[in-house]
Amino acid sequence: MKKTQFWTLGIATAVLTAVVALPLRAADEAIDYEALAKIRAEGMQNSQVMELASWLTDVYGPRLSGSQNIQKAGEWAVAEMKSWGLQNVALEPWEDQTRFPRGWQNEKFYLAAVSPQAFPMTAMSRGWTPGTNGLIRGEAVLVTSTDGAEVMKLAGTLKGKFVLTQEPPDVAAFWTPQASRYTQEQLDAMEDAPQLPEMGLSSPAAGRGAGRGARGGGAPGAAPFDRNEFFLKEGVAAVLTTSSRGHGLFTIGGSATADPDTTLPSITVAAEDYNRVARTIMKNIPVTLEADIRNTYTPNPTMFNVVAEIPGTDKADEIVMLGGHFDSWHASTGATDNAAGSAAMMEAMRILKASGVPLRRTVRLGLWNGEEQGLIGSRDYVAAHFASRGAPPPSPAGAAAGRGGRGRGALGPLEPKPAHAKFAGYFNIDNGTGAIRGVYLQGNLAVAPIFRAWMEPLSSLGTTHLNPGNTGGTDHQSFDGVGLPGFQFIQDTVEYNTVTHHYNMDSYERLQPEDMRRNATIAASFAFLTANRDELLPRKPAAPAGGRGGQ
Repeated sequence: MKKTQFWTLGIATAVLTAVVALPLRAADEAIDYEALAKIRAEGMQNSQVMELASWLTDVYGPRLSGSQNIQKAGEWAVAEMKSWGLQNVALEPWEDQTRFPRGWQNEKFYLAAVSPQAFPMTAMSRGWTPGTNGLIRGEAVLVTSTDGAEVMKLAGTLKGKFVLTQEPPDVAAFWTPQASRYTQEQLDAMEDAPQLPEMGLSSPAAGRGAGRGARGGGAPGAAPFDRNEFFLKEGVAAVLTTSSRGHGLFTIGGSATADPDTTLPSITVAAEDYNRVARTIMKNIPVTLEADIRNTYTPNPTMFNVVAEIPGTDKADEIVMLGGHFDSWHASTGATDNAAGSAAMMEAMRILKASGVPLRRTVRLGLWNGEEQGLIGSRDYVAAHFASRGAPPPSPAGAAAGRGGRGRGALGPLEPKPAHAKFAGYFNIDNGTGAIRGVYLQGNLAVAPIFRAWMEPLSSLGTTHLNPGNTGGTDHQSFDGVGLPGFQFIQDTVEYNTVTHHYNMDSYERLQPEDMRRNATIAASFAFLTANRDELLPRKPAAPAGGRGGQ
């Protein structure tokens, strides 16, 4: 048997040539450099991450929650990981199957102008809205008012028409690069992240209710005017919306709770095409559109998460988890959001298995469904396996009239399961294709010296910095919200916020192969190091019931 060498950080620093200086002191962690070298060789020289991403996007994308596509993608992922020799690979059903009343999938989309000029239009149905029941044709009209009295003057004139519901927006030029990476100065600034304002001290104007109430102009105390309900009763063919992003880009959304019987066909159109139609109408020139849209519904789809694991040895009952969300929106194939994270974490599991490195703890993968609807899949999984939060304590008398009375963000008492005490850590990828540059600590400052030690042998892959705060909005919050150490990696933004996140351009071509290889390798390394520590990763102090938590 070949002897495995363990070096402390101090000895290793003296012999490594490309070490990035990290602020503050790193912990004296025992690091198996020989095993990390095996992980790195497998991840960087034999990578399959781009092939995995191609299957998830080109073949099975988009992966809208509750759709046929995500079911097929999940079945493919299970078969693939079983072929690698992973264990307990499955589509694990959610415990609470009531959270998703209907699935939905777009099977055909066609929208075009017919006259006075014929041209195709870049657009897509909003999720969970009906199709057209075949080819339809009608006049386009501009109805931008939200005032009930004003809109109701159009009663009897809108049947069979395509209603453009917004003024044509101005579209700014791309004055700055659409793709970017963090500079050294920006990463350094993250190390000393500013403190967030204390709860209750922010300006009231910045509250959640600011700027709302645009649905219609009713009398004070009266029910707001529902413009879409009026359009439905009038027999409108479809409603069209757009955004000011332009350049052929648009984002998509939708709600699985929308009732198909009381919802109109709703279409999001790229600004250039929307504006062309709107400006022509404003010249009093009639515009005719036609559409053929087929959207299908699946009542009560079986909702699931994709799980797999590599069993540990002497600490096999303790769990390390890697994860990312599996679902996407449907305007494109969901490459950077989040086939990138799913493929990287699948590849990390393959790397760990293929490299044969020892794992004391069990390493488990979770690919989450329903993230785009509010982290539903990961929350359901955490509640089923580790812990949940009971109902928060009642608000003080009279608080119901203010913001605090709604209980938003309040934590109920922690209700842990036995596995809660044996959970080592969770690592998430869900910020696009960009290279991992470090870790958001989620306020868990006790783990900082440990991660600094781990990043030292990974520094030549670009992983060098820690941010004490939280990136927010990703599935690590489901773990953090019940007191478990859950982390999201810092990633270069590349084109995430400008071109890909929920946009219709989120395709395979937006992935960066070198970044993807590095990310999978780094994730595998963090899982390995977590699995082989003598102790579990430290946890933050427990949040008191009734306080506000990471969720």
